[in-house]
Amino acid sequence: MSLQFNNENSQVRYNNKSYFDKHIRSLTERQVKWIQTYLASKVNVSFLSNGSSDRHEELVNQLSRHENFKDYVSDAYSEMTYKLVPEQNFEWLIDNLRGQIFILNILYKEKSYIYFDINNNNLIEDVYRFFDRKDNTNNLESKIFLLSDIQKRWYFIIKSESYSKWLAETDILHIEWTKEYLKKASIYNNSVRNDKCPKETRSHILASLDLIDHPVSEIMNDNYINYRSSDRKEIIIDKMKRAWSQQKYRSAGKTKKAYHLPLTKKTKAKLEKMAQVQGLSETAMLDILINRFYDLDYVDVDGKELY
Repeated sequence: MSLQFNNENSQVRYNNKSYFDKHIRSLTERQVKWIQTYLASKVNVSFLSNGSSDRHEELVNQLSRHENFKDYVSDAYSEMTYKLVPEQNFEWLIDNLRGQIFILNILYKEKSYIYFDINNNNLIEDVYRFFDRKDNTNNLESKIFLLSDIQKRWYFIIKSESYSKWLAETDILHIEWTKEYLKKASIYNNSVRNDKCPKETRSHILASLDLIDHPVSEIMNDNYINYRSSDRKEIIIDKMKRAWSQQKYRSAGKTKKAYHLPLTKKTKAKLEKMAQVQGLSETAMLDILINRFYDLDYVDVDGKELY
C-alpha cells in the first residue's frame, strides 16, 4: 500500500522516487547547476533557490510542481549531452591549485573572463563557470579543444622547469621570501585568489613563474613539444636564485675563518668589480660564487652531492 500525502508536491515526489533517484540525485553538483540554469531559461520558472543548501532536493522540489517534469528532464539531458564538457576533461585540475591559477589567468588574458571571486576557496568552480555558463555559446568540441590546449601548454611548461624543486614545500622562509621577491618584481600573481597558507603561496609562486612566457608560441601540431623557456624567463629565474643565495649568506651569521687565497691581479680586479656591483664585500662575493657553482656542478637536482 502506497503512502498518501496531503501535499501534492510531496505525493508526486513519493510516487516518482525511483525516477528522481535515477535522474536527479545521481547527478553531480555541476550537472544539477547546469540543468537548473537551463530549465530556468527554457521553462521560465526559477529553479535556482536562494536558500537551499541541497541543490538536488531543490531541483526535485521544483520539478514536482510541474505535471510534465519528465519531459523537462529529458529535454535538459539531451541538451546537456551536447553542451556540457565531460568531467574527465577537468581531471588534471582537480586538487591542482597551481593549474587552476594558471588556467584562470589564461582565460582572463585570452578570453576576457573576469567572473571569478578572489575570495573563492574552490577555484575549480570558477573554471567550470567559464565553460558551463549559458552565455558561452561555443559548441562542445571547441570547449574541449580550448581546455585541452591550455592543459598541453601547462604540461610542457612544468615538464621543462626546475624551480618547483628549488622551492621546497617545507621551507616556509624560502616560500615567503620568494613571494616578496616576485611582488617587488611585479611578477607574483594573486589575482584569482588570496593565498592563505604556505602551501597555497607556493602554488601562487609556481603559477606566477609558469605564466612568465605567456603566450606560449612555439607550436608544432598543436602540442607545444618545441616549448622551451624564453631567455627572459631564464634570466628572471637565475636572478631570483642568485638573490636567494645572497639572502642565505646574509642571514647565515656564521663565524668565518680567515683564509689567504692568492689571486692574480686580473682575477682580483674582477672580484672587486663584481662585489661592488652587487653591493657586497669581496669575501661575501667569493663565498656566493663558490657556493653557487658548487650547487650547479657538484649537486644533483635533488640536492644530493655528486662526488
